Amino acid sequence: MSKHSFAAAVSGICTVVFVTLVTLLGDLAPALKDWLKAVFTHHWIGKGILAAGLFALVYLLVVKAAREDAKDRVAPLLRLLVWSAGFGTIIIFAFFAWEAFGK
Repeated sequence: MSKHSFAAAVSGICTVVFVTLVTLLGDLAPALKDWLKAVFTHHWIGKGILAAGLFALVYLLVVKAAREDAKDRVAPLLRLLVWSAGFGTIIIFAFFAWEAFGK
């Protein structure tokens, strides 16, 4: 089970970073947002589908590669997941606040 917890934490961190980056890049590069809209009907639907796919892919790869004794590494990764989610939220909020009020 620790192997699966480890894989889920790694996948969560990768997914948070991905969603943060795609959200910012989608606003800075309209072509990316347009591509997401064209392929998935809406850019948030596209981000969600790609994020779910990334989570599943990384999870499967990490489960295959991880050792069973990964339980000692799960707690630090969960802390990193929480911090990355918090920082991702702050980065996105700050970016859009700057876009709305800073220009």
